[in-house]
Amino acid sequence: MKAVSTWVWWLIRRSWLSRRAAESQALFDLACNYVAGQDVSDAVAVARTLRRQGLLLGFTHLSRHDSESDTPTILERLLEALGDDAVGAELSVKPSSVGLRDSVMNSRAVLRDLCGVAEAHGAHVTLEMQRPQEYDDTLALYRHVREEHPMLGITIPTNFHVAERECLRLGADDARVRLCTSTYPAGRDLAITSEREKSLALVRCLRILMDSPGYPMLATHDPRIIEIAHALAHRNARTAETFEFQMFHGVRPLEHRRLADIGWRSRTCIPFGKGWYTYLATRIAARPRTFWGYARAILDKR
Repeated sequence: MKAVSTWVWWLIRRSWLSRRAAESQALFDLACNYVAGQDVSDAVAVARTLRRQGLLLGFTHLSRHDSESDTPTILERLLEALGDDAVGAELSVKPSSVGLRDSVMNSRAVLRDLCGVAEAHGAHVTLEMQRPQEYDDTLALYRHVREEHPMLGITIPTNFHVAERECLRLGADDARVRLCTSTYPAGRDLAITSEREKSLALVRCLRILMDSPGYPMLATHDPRIIEIAHALAHRNARTAETFEFQMFHGVRPLEHRRLADIGWRSRTCIPFGKGWYTYLATRIAARPRTFWGYARAILDKR
């Protein structure tokens, strides 16, 4: 399956396919099941519907590769447009969108400023994790900015071999930690590749954080792991305010609402922006079996 995933990752990122995808109304219509739309107004409309359902809000701006630097400004516009609905919202930010690949010093300043704006609106920021080779630099950026903004969260891909060690450190530091399985390709020397072992690694990291002062944010749609999270919460006498579930917009929406209805914190992560194809492509690469369905949508002439 890893070979298939690598091949799919290569194919869907070809420029000719990207151009064809951008012109495909059928594919965009499909993407809109999982993406709020391309503009701030689209994200706000979806967010208000979800808030009425008792769900917490998370946002990810999907920028094109040539315009990532506009993400902080667009997220600030989003907070203004949300008004009171911005309170308690989470902004997910890629290290590349704050300029980490270009300048460490500038990325610190950009992330600090965004955290300040978010906090003024009652929201908070979580730093995502991208390519494995950027892991250490991303953690260094997080630690530096968190000194001034303690609500800044960090994403830990639990399939990375170093994840459990990092969770021990972060949990002891009372950190907000999102646990997920990375969709970025990584070799066996850096990460677990077996699907079964990935699930077990996620549970091990969750157990570490549930047994710590930290605030775990479990990003999974797997019903087995959700049930394990319930059991760990009860075992550690955790109340609903001390951790949360996170799921993507459009994926298992009834489960989002079920968790909220039974009293847990359930956050729906809402992607929006003109880089919707790259987001969709990443999802395909992570789940190659869905590729042919997307391919038919790209080639559809309607």
